Amino acid sequence: MRSLVVKYFLLGNPFVYWAGTASLPFFGLLVLFYLIRWQRGYPDLSLADIDHIHYAGIYPVIGWFLHYFPFILMGRVTYVHHYYPALWFSIISAGFCVDWVTRRLRKDLQWGIYMMLYAATIGLFWLFRAICFGMEGSSTQWKHLKWFEQWRITD
Repeated sequence: MRSLVVKYFLLGNPFVYWAGTASLPFFGLLVLFYLIRWQRGYPDLSLADIDHIHYAGIYPVIGWFLHYFPFILMGRVTYVHHYYPALWFSIISAGFCVDWVTRRLRKDLQWGIYMMLYAATIGLFWLFRAICFGMEGSSTQWKHLKWFEQWRITD
């Protein structure tokens, strides 16, 4: 009898990872933009806006840094599970950035953007579900999951 081989990988949703990672420098540029405008005397932000940036924006970025930084200092190989605590903070940062950018848009346009983001997140989860729940059978049927040459999903 032939045994069933199941492969698992610690690869989650690429859209979530990439959007979370992109939100960190985006947030830094956002803060820099408002600091430069504040220095030049533009009254862009109210005290409530500054508090919102402080509590909903800066704290997740600090949390990401505090969870990620120790692994930069480590003198050994780090794996995906080392980065998962920092991932939560980057996801929160991405949510803040999307909310901040869309907050002044019409509600229907705002909801349209949210629905596109939900669709991308759910669609890519569905596409990559076999990686998380286990790939059974021949590796040739999973070739479509290898987006980049350096990904070793089906090799």
